[in-house]
Amino acid sequence: MSKRAETDASPHYHPIGIFFHWLMAAMVFVQLWWGWRTSAMMAGYEKADAYVIHAQLGAAIMLVAFLRLGWRIIAPFVAPRLEAPEDLPGWQHLAAELTHWALYALMIALPLSGLLMIGATAPETMERALGLTGFRDMDVVARAQLEHLMERVHFVLVWGMVGFIALHVGAGLKHHFVDRDDVLARMIPWLGGDRPEPEGSAARKAKIAKAAR
Repeated sequence: MSKRAETDASPHYHPIGIFFHWLMAAMVFVQLWWGWRTSAMMAGYEKADAYVIHAQLGAAIMLVAFLRLGWRIIAPFVAPRLEAPEDLPGWQHLAAELTHWALYALMIALPLSGLLMIGATAPETMERALGLTGFRDMDVVARAQLEHLMERVHFVLVWGMVGFIALHVGAGLKHHFVDRDDVLARMIPWLGGDRPEPEGSAARKAKIAKAAR
């Protein structure tokens, strides 16, 4: 039996969890758009200013990601009923957990790689953005090597983030419109839950299996 079945989970998450989820979503979408916009700009003072904002927003995302991760760790002890996981079939639960942890890792690794890349490329920009001066002391060759590496890492992580966001959003829409369960409604309470599931859906099968225990 899942933890949610044991604790009779609430039809929605704790307001703190909901707040962190949508704050992170908004910040990540803005950052992805801002990064694309900045990379497409012509070199000059305006682009340097845009990279300052990009670095500051990246640092903010990393900070909020750590706060969100901290809440995810302590929430089951603070609000076990509100933060109980969804009652999903085994493989779906595992896939959801892996996706969530991958997104947490990306929300930390992606800003970090970007900050290292900016610091190696333009130390003065990092100094303006976050007051960090250490990159100025690096050897020119070491900075060039760091920039080369982080540029490629950042590129891969950006597309990894886009892919996992698409997977996460697609899964939420599938649960709401195909399985007709309350997975998405738990994060968007006004959608409403407890709708009748279609015959043969994963949610209907899970409910039948739980009732048979």
